[in-house]
Formats: sequence, structure tokens, C-alpha cells
Amino acid sequence: MLNRRELLVGSAGVGFLAAATSEKPILSAYYQRAHMYTIVPRHVREDLKWMAGIGTNVVCVAMLEQDLFAAVDNIKLISEEAAKSGMKVFAIASRWGGLVAGSPKVPSLFSVTHPETWILKKDGKPRYWPSNSGVVSSVHHPATLEFFCNTVDELFKTFPAVAGIIWDEPKGFTQDYSKLAIEKLGPDAPDAAHWQAAADFYGKVTLHLKQAHPGKLATMFMMGTDQPGIAEIACKIQGLDYFGMDGRPWSNKEDVRWAGTVKENNESGRGKVLVDKGPRYIELAKKAGKKSVLLVENHALRNDMIPVMDACLPQVLALNPDQLIYYYYPRSVEDPERSMAVIAKHMSRWRK
Repeated sequence: MLNRRELLVGSAGVGFLAAATSEKPILSAYYQRAHMYTIVPRHVREDLKWMAGIGTNVVCVAMLEQDLFAAVDNIKLISEEAAKSGMKVFAIASRWGGLVAGSPKVPSLFSVTHPETWILKKDGKPRYWPSNSGVVSSVHHPATLEFFCNTVDELFKTFPAVAGIIWDEPKGFTQDYSKLAIEKLGPDAPDAAHWQAAADFYGKVTLHLKQAHPGKLATMFMMGTDQPGIAEIACKIQGLDYFGMDGRPWSNKEDVRWAGTVKENNESGRGKVLVDKGPRYIELAKKAGKKSVLLVENHALRNDMIPVMDACLPQVLALNPDQLIYYYYPRSVEDPERSMAVIAKHMSRWRK
């Protein structure tokens, strides 16, 4: 079996195709190491050469708010090496205000230091996301919007070569009973009102990005297990270039084989699958006048999941999204070399 080093191939310049003029789809790689305290330049160069060798256009780098002062050199290293390999960089806005996913699973510094912004439940207690970012700031509080816009500005001021931003699994589409939310929506607002308020918030931030930093691209993808109706609102968010979903690289038929076992808890949730649900999100993006994006969740793979991914990835690729994202050597994979060999085989063929 080919290992990581054997898969390295020459990185002929792979052109980046902007959303407005792209004829071929964009292939992006999630590369979650910018915030690491140990970063070896030759390892970064080797990683990026591997990505470029299978046709990757964009390296997606997770950026916590604190990375904008604590990981500047790491991000610059990745950006510079990506450029040498003919690739651009997208920033994954990570855990900002607890209102986006990304990496790693940590609270937002802004949120923990601004309790006045927290989303509240109907009983007046803070709403927590216990498995990832803890407290979440409200889209209704002006300080939250100011924080997002200021952080966007700081990001592109510090890293002007970054080509765009990713809103990964936005978390604001939830009921909010904070004082400002009740003042704006009322105490018994329907779910759709809360969802629209969240969409308006992400739209304001994205329009700020577009106005203050012309030419930058904006991508948003949702969890495929979101409540029905959320995606129909989110796909219309102003300023987005790409819209879609993330999920496991198989179908519901394969997903249920792990039902009732430890392997069912794969962090994606039952039914978060690209083969069955991807077409709906691609169609929503198209109807909203946006390009489509699918993220392949090839992390948290047990060994018996790898052949399933291998068998089903052609079905995912046949959906032909305008942007396809994969994880580069992600966490919690029992056999990383085998898994990435599968990714390399299919992604390289897709780019051709």
C-alpha cells in the first residue's frame, strides 16, 4: 500500500479558479495545524506538496481569534508555502463567538469574557454547546457583530494573501431568549424568526467582508442534520459565494450499518451523509444564485469505515459540487495512511 511519502508527487502549479469565472471545480483541503505549538517547516512543505500533487487548489487553515496574535508566523509559513505550490489559502473562522465550528474544540475568548452577549434559554440560563465551544454569543447583541467585523478586518490586514473565509457549521440558528432577542423578536417568536435573525447576522458580516476586502470569497456549509427549513433560509444569506453542507462520504444505507454500536457515535450524527443529502444542498445553492460546496468528513474513521468510503466516494464526486473539501490527515482515524490513499485516489481523478 502506498504511504504518505510515496504519494508525494511534483507540484506543478495548479491554478486557482475564482468563483465568478471557474470552469473546473475547486478542490480544497482542511489543514488544521496553524495553532500548533510545534510546527516543522519541512513537514509543512511536504504536506502542501502532497495536496498540490492530487490537484488541490485551496488550503483551508483554521484560525481561532487568538491565532491572529499567537499563531501569525505559523499561518504565514503555511500561506507562503501554499503559494509556492500554486495554491491559495482560505481562513476557517474557528469558534468565533461560539457561532461557528472549525478547529479545535475550545471556547471563544470573546464569548467567555463578554457574558452580557450570551444566548439564553427560556429559563434564563446560558445556552451551552458542551461538546465544543461552551457558551455562545447572541447574534442580536451589537458587540457580537462588532467583534466579528473587527476580527475579519484583523485577519485580512494580518494576512492579505488569504483569498477567502469559511463559515463552518454556523451555530446561530437556534432559539435565543436573551433580553435583546426578546426585544427584537418577542418572547414567543417562532423558530423561523430566530433562523432569519441568524441569517441576517451572517449576511451583515459577509457583506462587511465584501465591502472592506474586495475580491475575497465567502463559503458557508451547514450540518446535513439541521432542522428542515434552516438551509432554505441560510442559502439566501447575502454575500456568500459558496453554500452547501458537510457530511460523511456515504449514504443512509451504509450509515445504518453502525446503528446500535459504539461506531455509530462518529461525531457526525446519524443521517449526516453526502450521497443522500448533498443533492438538496447543491440545488438550494443553485436556486439562490450561489456556487455549491460539499465537505467530505473523512475524520473519525474506524477501519471498517474506510472501504465504505472508498466504495461511496465516486457517488459523492458524481454530484459535481463547485467546491469539494476533504480533510488532510485528520484526527481519530485508525489507519491514516490507508484512508489518505483512498482520498488521493479519488480526488486526483475528480480534478481531471
